[in-house]
Amino acid sequence: MRDSAVGKQGPSLRALDRLRGPEGGYARSHAGLAAFWRTHQDEALAPPASEQDAERLAALDRWFQEGPRCALVIGAEPSRCTTLLARWASTVAERKAAEVIFLPVSACSSTAVERDALKVLFALFKTSWSAAFSRPRSPNELRWSTWMALRSAGALSSDPDPDEPVLLVIIDGMDRAADWGPNKGILFLHEPDEGARIIVSVGMGGLPEESAAWRERLLWTEESSAVLHVPGDAAAAEAAVQQARDTLAGSGDDGRAAERCLDALAAALAPVSKDDLIAAFGLSSASIEALHRAPRPARDLVVHADDGTYRFRDDATRARWAASADIASLEDGIVARGLASLRAARPPEGGALTWPAYLVEYLGAHMTRRAPALSAFVELVSPAWLATWMERPGGLVGFVTDARRARTAAEDALFAASTEPERAAALNHITRCAVVEGALFAKEGSQHGPRDDRAHPYKEPSVDLAKPTGAARARAVALVTLAGTLTGAQRETVQAWADEARAALGEAGELVPCPIPSFSDIPTEADPELTRRLRDAAPNKFGSLLSGRYDQAAAACAGLEPEEALRLADRTEGVLRVTAFAAIVPHLPEALRERAVAEVMDAYWQHGDSDTLRSVLACAPWMALHDAACVLCGVLGNCWEDDFENLLIGWGGLTDFAPLLRRLGGSAAIVGAASAIAEVGRWLP
Repeated sequence: MRDSAVGKQGPSLRALDRLRGPEGGYARSHAGLAAFWRTHQDEALAPPASEQDAERLAALDRWFQEGPRCALVIGAEPSRCTTLLARWASTVAERKAAEVIFLPVSACSSTAVERDALKVLFALFKTSWSAAFSRPRSPNELRWSTWMALRSAGALSSDPDPDEPVLLVIIDGMDRAADWGPNKGILFLHEPDEGARIIVSVGMGGLPEESAAWRERLLWTEESSAVLHVPGDAAAAEAAVQQARDTLAGSGDDGRAAERCLDALAAALAPVSKDDLIAAFGLSSASIEALHRAPRPARDLVVHADDGTYRFRDDATRARWAASADIASLEDGIVARGLASLRAARPPEGGALTWPAYLVEYLGAHMTRRAPALSAFVELVSPAWLATWMERPGGLVGFVTDARRARTAAEDALFAASTEPERAAALNHITRCAVVEGALFAKEGSQHGPRDDRAHPYKEPSVDLAKPTGAARARAVALVTLAGTLTGAQRETVQAWADEARAALGEAGELVPCPIPSFSDIPTEADPELTRRLRDAAPNKFGSLLSGRYDQAAAACAGLEPEEALRLADRTEGVLRVTAFAAIVPHLPEALRERAVAEVMDAYWQHGDSDTLRSVLACAPWMALHDAACVLCGVLGNCWEDDFENLLIGWGGLTDFAPLLRRLGGSAAIVGAASAIAEVGRWLP
């Protein structure tokens, strides 16, 4: 067992420096993280302030060596909990007991928004060898890569000892995250490797049901996680805020102006400059100047940093002030100003809009928090917004994050829709977001390029918009394929888009459409030999006999009576139930098809994989609407091993999803998908 931190001298500055991330990486240059450690340096380096703190540090040491891999730390007073965890992290780094990653989730540190927090968290890893992506380009890829790194913690050591942890990850203040909704799972901190230990701290009352709710969000079980408590109260923050309000109340117009400025800082999701307070929050220069002239108790709540930004001095003070401010109205104002500017402004040809930095970085996050109409989110997936993001560092990740926000809003609208036209409208936005993201990732190209940069710390990816996607032919084939599923004027419209795309290729001859998963063209003539083999097969061989081509499976099942087919399919287990029940669907009377498809879906949710997807998609005409929406939203554009061509015409691509699009939104949804392919092809060729 390694030395305990208790009773030792405080850690060294060198140990503290290691917590800022590897040299040359994104985390090392992050101003918010640097400011956090400057603020907490003295507390982190000092010995335990009290016997009680020493006992809590000892408890953390015991958990680290002997406890389960995960721990939920509950601190009633955020600042005290943060100080304790920062000091303990410093001692572990000093002893070199493990690689330590410490992420403070805080608007004061520019890490309250999920995109910002995930970038810093991933960048704190020394290398990205164990990650799925060396340069994650979206929050989804950042989550996936972080999860993979945590599941491969042993790779961080050249001589791993299964009895000793080699990686300690501390995420402090998860409850302060600005856009991780309470009903949204945190899907990258579960099932860590034996060599990893994870702490998540939250501020709450410590009731058992609160602990259970956080464990559920983190996908932790009682057996895999401990709960540690850090007592305290927020009396100091409450007193400071109340004193400030009292002094401002007696300061006339200046006091009211300063109060408006503090309200704006409480609504801000990161430190904010004077210019941004004016442009994004609608304040006047006089209000900001009034804060500078305010009585000392009010001024002491705020830090005016060397870079000119303003923020509350700590999270507890910000939370106490926000409790008495109309944050929702302030955020609604930010969203309204941002959308009005985006809709009214017309950038120069091929250029970007001139925007306040804060609005570019955080308009999407405020929209996620306030949930305006879906039409508002659509504005975030436009050429003007992309050009604006490209003017900023981290523009690719920033824009793709906003595009994902728009897609999430469209998915929510899809599940809430009660009519086919409503579902078609939502699907049009979902497919467009997927195509835009796929085109940008194709232009960025890191997934299929050299992987040498995995040995280096994370740096934000960039994209050259002038680089072609390389998917011009796939676009044309996708449009030809979708046109073939339509009739009348809709077919003529999509065929015209296909002809335009084909002409751009400069190739002679016709394009061959892709096959679409369907049972409609399968022959129904029985094959007696295949039918005999099915009847004689062992219970779990039935599905494997049907896992090949549709026509062979159909010929085998055509000789079975409906009840016999259902009985044989029911003998299968695991993933084979998907193919077994899917294969008998076309041979069942209509009354039994929904039952068989329900079995297909039950098996798919429990055991399904990408190999069974086309069997599932072929069942689309009889699929429950909720199941159909879940499959589309969960799969389309979410297989990051695929390239853009596959998103359009490959396994699980848009052409494969034509039956599901029709099931959910009718032919209008297919036209919408084709429109997205054609329009984005002109925008991002």
